[in-house]
Amino acid sequence: MPERVVDLCDGNGVVVTSYTVILAGDAPDEAYESEALRMAAFDAAVPADRLAELTAKVRS
Repeated sequence: MPERVVDLCDGNGVVVTSYTVILAGDAPDEAYESEALRMAAFDAAVPADRLAELTAKVRS
C-alpha cells in the first residue's frame, strides 16, 4: 500500500502537523489530503475551531 506524508498548514501557510497516510490502490493526492484532514479532526491534533482554516499538501 502506498504511503504519503501530508502536511497540514494553518491560514498563514505554517505547518501545524503532519500525517503519514496509507491508502490502497492508486489514489490521487486529493484523497491523501482529505484523509489527513479527517485524521486531524479525529485525533484532536488541532483545536476544533481551527480545523476549517487548515489546508493539506502532500509532500513531494
